[in-house]
Amino acid sequence: MPTTYNPSANDAELAQSLKSPSLLGLIIGLWPSILLNGVCVIVVYQLVKNFTAASDVTALALSALPALIWTIITLIRQRSVDVLGAFMLITIVLSIGLSFMTGDAKLFLIRESFLTVLFGVICLISLIFPKPIWFYIIRYFTVGNDQEQMLAYDTAWKFASFRGYIRTVTILWGVFYTIEFLIRLVMIYTFSISQVLVISSILFYVLTILASVLTFRLGARLRKQRTQNKEL
Repeated sequence: MPTTYNPSANDAELAQSLKSPSLLGLIIGLWPSILLNGVCVIVVYQLVKNFTAASDVTALALSALPALIWTIITLIRQRSVDVLGAFMLITIVLSIGLSFMTGDAKLFLIRESFLTVLFGVICLISLIFPKPIWFYIIRYFTVGNDQEQMLAYDTAWKFASFRGYIRTVTILWGVFYTIEFLIRLVMIYTFSISQVLVISSILFYVLTILASVLTFRLGARLRKQRTQNKEL
């Protein structure tokens, strides 16, 4: 049975103290990924293809080295196993290995799409659980290790409008990243590798920024309603 919530006036006051995350900070935080997984991949691939006789598979493998090295450095700095970082490391290594074993460069190009569609599917599947995955993602970026803000965030879940917001955002990201996978898959088997590298990078980050903006706009609308109605 679904959990029934009966938030009190104290709950509403506590939830009101929840601070808003920074959209600008999130977009700025995307720049390392844009440089490593977008710009560097395109530049390295073009340099290798234009100045050497390397195959497409070799050029793509070399283009992944900056992201591979950065992921390893990040894991070493953290001195702990980050699930996302470790997953990215494994997929990069596996895609390089499979590409060399089969000689099919398209397998490498599908790698990033596999990550995005997997995340999209996880988002949609998480809707069947009591709390969707974006409840935890937004909490991580919103409150960090602030215990008071964490309590305010968890209290906000008692309100139907906040639960609706979280579920809407979860659907939004799940649909966007599933669509991104389907479009990229068509491009991989339609366009040249150079075209795919450029267009797919633009597509991914445009969709990511658009989804981020919509997430924050929905959050802003929720906060406006909360202010007007003195509730979530």
